[in-house]
Amino acid sequence: MLRAGLRISALRDVHLGKYDIIVIGGGVTGLAVAYDLALRGLKPVLLERNDIMSGTSGKYHGLLHSGARYAVNDPEAAYECAVENKIIKEIAGHCVEDTGGYFVLLDEEEYYDDFKRGCKENQIPVKDVDVGEALREEPNLNPNVKAIVEVQDAVLYAYKFAVSLGLAAKMNGADVRIYSEVIGLLREGKHVVGVKVLDKINNRVYDEKAEITIVAAGPWSGKIMNMANIQNVKMVLTAGTMAVVPYRLSKKVINKMRVPSDGDIVVPYGNNSIVGTTAYVIDDPDNYTIPPEDAEFLMEEGSAIFPVIRKIGFSRMYSSIRPLISMNEEIDTRKISRRYEIYDHEELHNVEGLLTVIGGKFTTARAMAETISDVVCKKLGVKKVCKTKETKLPNPIEMLNVEQLRTKGYPESLIKRLLEKKGTIDEELLMNTLYVLIASSLW
Repeated sequence: MLRAGLRISALRDVHLGKYDIIVIGGGVTGLAVAYDLALRGLKPVLLERNDIMSGTSGKYHGLLHSGARYAVNDPEAAYECAVENKIIKEIAGHCVEDTGGYFVLLDEEEYYDDFKRGCKENQIPVKDVDVGEALREEPNLNPNVKAIVEVQDAVLYAYKFAVSLGLAAKMNGADVRIYSEVIGLLREGKHVVGVKVLDKINNRVYDEKAEITIVAAGPWSGKIMNMANIQNVKMVLTAGTMAVVPYRLSKKVINKMRVPSDGDIVVPYGNNSIVGTTAYVIDDPDNYTIPPEDAEFLMEEGSAIFPVIRKIGFSRMYSSIRPLISMNEEIDTRKISRRYEIYDHEELHNVEGLLTVIGGKFTTARAMAETISDVVCKKLGVKKVCKTKETKLPNPIEMLNVEQLRTKGYPESLIKRLLEKKGTIDEELLMNTLYVLIASSLW
């Protein structure tokens, strides 16, 4: 298990294929890794078994964490989130709605001092807000709140961010392949030299080789590591249910000010509000269902923040699986840290050429990519530093290339009708459609 800056051994100099690195997983972390490596001049290929963002990343609640939620019980994760909050707002402003956030005190008054102290210790800016003033700004809030603290939470639009990362990776030389499932690892002795891939589109199996393979498959990482007979990485899979209210209840992100628990948060996501989350341990990310009691639980907890939720109801529910790092036998899902770890399987398991990144948050994906890319560069003897902190991600809409859409076979009439919606009342719908079309033109 590594952090950036620790000693690692060098790989052999033989180049195995046309790619330097294989990245397994097309969620936000895998895309960020491919982008970071490509920006350093390396040649990565990303392999995703379904479409991009089809797993954990595509089913989160939309919060760009300020770190305040973890300030008391998980200071390492709190600090990581606080740092990345500022970076993401700077490099991906077109994907962020800088709403700000409120932590509202409904009970547990003794937690107020702990919360303020934790934020101060982790350099997380906070400001007390007059309750009356806050209720005028957010009239749907429970009028019985006792105190309100403002934080720098924001909303990060997941698919926009993912497409921007993918576009940036492609512009810098990375390849991204969707519906390309890794079904085995290629070995030469103790060295992983590549992967066996099932191409689901063309129904064929092929080998892809590279000097290093990175596992960034979220809750499916364990299945990939098992292919190398690695089974002792302590990863706990927790599923969390979220409920969608078909109405924007607030301008800001609203958190309950209490020890982190289930049903603590309501995120304004576009014209909807996301109430979340629950947390329960599961065994198989491909075989689970949302517990029926989650609907009433989230209704109870969400309506404690916004009583009107009981009148509006939920339009739908969805669930996301989080791969958490457990360093002991801890099974309380709210006590397991949200930090991330990098595993070098050469040092830990005598398996060369294989690295895994696990844990973290959507908010910290860029930092996770930086850390594991530093490890890769040291292994390959590449003296290139991370540039993703200060390099702005491209805005796909501003770079829309109609010719790209044409070459993908989209009818001229469809392209014309979409572009003519710009500046109309339905422009937002147009923008969302264009992101999907742009993504399909990239991979």
